[in-house]
Amino acid sequence: MGDSVVQTGAPRFARPPPGRRAGGQPGAVARAAARSRRGPVGGTFSSTRTSSDPRQEATIAITLRDVAELAGVSIKTVSEVVNRTGRVAPATTARVEEAVARLGYRPNLSARRLRSGRAGAIGLVVPELGTSGYFAELAELVVSQAARRGMAVLIEETEGVREREREALLGPRRSQLDGMLLNALRLTDDDLPDVPDGFPVVLLGERQVGGFDRVAFDNAAAARLATAHLLDAGARRILVVGGDPAVSDSATQRLAGHRAALEAAGRPAAGAMHVVTTQWDHESGLAAVARALAAGTDFDAVLGLNDALAIGAVRGLLDAGRRTPQDVLVAGIDGLHTTGFTTPRLTTVDARRPDIVARALALLLARIAGGDDEGGLVELEPALVVRESTTRTS
Repeated sequence: MGDSVVQTGAPRFARPPPGRRAGGQPGAVARAAARSRRGPVGGTFSSTRTSSDPRQEATIAITLRDVAELAGVSIKTVSEVVNRTGRVAPATTARVEEAVARLGYRPNLSARRLRSGRAGAIGLVVPELGTSGYFAELAELVVSQAARRGMAVLIEETEGVREREREALLGPRRSQLDGMLLNALRLTDDDLPDVPDGFPVVLLGERQVGGFDRVAFDNAAAARLATAHLLDAGARRILVVGGDPAVSDSATQRLAGHRAALEAAGRPAAGAMHVVTTQWDHESGLAAVARALAAGTDFDAVLGLNDALAIGAVRGLLDAGRRTPQDVLVAGIDGLHTTGFTTPRLTTVDARRPDIVARALALLLARIAGGDDEGGLVELEPALVVRESTTRTS
């Protein structure tokens, strides 16, 4: 069954052939090997690779000149390609990129900073990468979109700990960055006086601190959409699974959206059923459903406050002999890629991560370039994606 969408508003080193390149000139790898016996070399960019002789541990420095020689172009052309200026013909760009890959070429961020005053790198600071799935997909988008703009990305996990968020923002690694995308869960305005004036930061997510730009999607609207859809699909008693509003801004906003949808449908929001979880993962969704069933809770639909919780809930229902969607409707929030491959395929609310990343990067790069407009909020409207987990066939 197809999706129904309701819109609301270090590569591996490949060894180049030794000796000579086309045209009869000494090959770049041979030149690099000769230089390695003389010690380090200068250059705007550099990398290292081991000698082709497995008995040797020599380190070979790869520079712009090596890439230019292997590709048969000028050093300036190589620089244009690696900085993605768009001023080099596609065929030449492809030739340079092939040489970069073959030599295992890497930017030397320190040298770039010395030349331009910028590192060519940004930071991405997130609570986690392996629990909910959301931040892993977000990080992949940031890396790919930043690369198209000629920027490297340094990623740091904080586990939502305030001290680690402060360290990411104020610690020594910040000196390697031109700016930062930060998803903060515990940071407060009290932490901001120590932030150097002018360091570009764009916030991601629900938490606003200081006057930084922030890009997010409307969490309350997402929960309203999912709840209204479950009610329209025939749900009478919806169990909300996941999150703790005492410690999570996302949980607070999504629960508020759920209750608003109940009230709009004439249902008693005061009696909303919610199983609190400290984690937002599959195991917690499964355990929450098991707890509700063991307590004799009567429900015919589950709203997972994120997709990982909803997927875990489907498994928990199956373990208890409850089918989705025949016995219990299930929906999630976030629009993870994996929701299109579960059984049944999961109805979800798309958080529009590609748009969030594009807007956040545009704001951050504008700040890095010297833009000094007052910080603002960009809040994107979510989209409901209807799939099998809420579609009952007669």
